[in-house]
Amino acid sequence: MNPYAKWFGRVVWLGIFVNCFFIIPLLFFPEALLSLLKMQIPVPIIWVRAAGLLLLEISILYIPGAIDPYRYKATAWMSVLVTRGGGSSFFICAVLFFGQEIGFLSIALVDLFFGVVEGILLYLALKNDPQTLANTTV
Repeated sequence: MNPYAKWFGRVVWLGIFVNCFFIIPLLFFPEALLSLLKMQIPVPIIWVRAAGLLLLEISILYIPGAIDPYRYKATAWMSVLVTRGGGSSFFICAVLFFGQEIGFLSIALVDLFFGVVEGILLYLALKNDPQTLANTTV
């Protein structure tokens, strides 16, 4: 595995770890997290916990691509484009254009940072994909 693929996996694992800073409070201490971010506490609070569960499930789906981005290319790209790219775009637009609380930018910035770094590393890793190179040489 080339160094870019190794670093892609490391950054994905770091992103999963960082997601835990949202997952654990969302599941177990949602009021405290929302207060820290100066956000309204919705009623019923179950929706905040559901968002934490969804983030946990999404984070678990990052694992195959982190382990082997060559074998799980689609999963790796979806973790970058769909989840990190979609998440950052959604929350940035929600705050800037639809008047949502500024606390949502914390989610957007985390997704944006990891999406850009992971996207660059994945592109560089797959540019030198051993399978692709083997298939193109005759």
